[in-house]
Amino acid sequence: MTEASLKIAERLMDEPVWQKASEVFIYFGVKSEVRTEELIRTALKSGKTVFLPRVISPEEMVFIKTDSVRQTEKGAFGIPEPVYDKERTADHAPDLVIVPCVAVDRGGNRAGHGKGYYDRYLSKVKEAFRICPAYDCQLFDLIETDDNDIGMDMIITESRIIRTGIRK
Repeated sequence: MTEASLKIAERLMDEPVWQKASEVFIYFGVKSEVRTEELIRTALKSGKTVFLPRVISPEEMVFIKTDSVRQTEKGAFGIPEPVYDKERTADHAPDLVIVPCVAVDRGGNRAGHGKGYYDRYLSKVKEAFRICPAYDCQLFDLIETDDNDIGMDMIITESRIIRTGIRK
């Protein structure tokens, strides 16, 4: 993990919403995304139930309960994903969703890799608190969005925490 990813993880774990969450739906960071392995390990060690995403069709992503970062296989787009297991697939809204980004703005609008998996998923679990970890270089004043984009409640970078106020 990079030093910036570790700093972001520390900031996130200090947040009351993280500390109170019994379940965390979190991505496995790759490419330009904030690395999340330490968050996953810490969540598991502290007794949180952890779910990782798996793409199951060109239009759908589900979250599957995992007990280890090692319980993954190369999935869609070469991203580590949990082995598909219908019995371990979440059928409810989580307390907290940690959402990856390519870019995010100060208002909580995020851009992903353009496939829409997270926006489609988040539109089904509106009550879940959404945090986007991002590097400072991924944070912008304003990014272009469309009607299908779902905003973030909080953005955490290595140097700041932004509470967007999307939901009051």
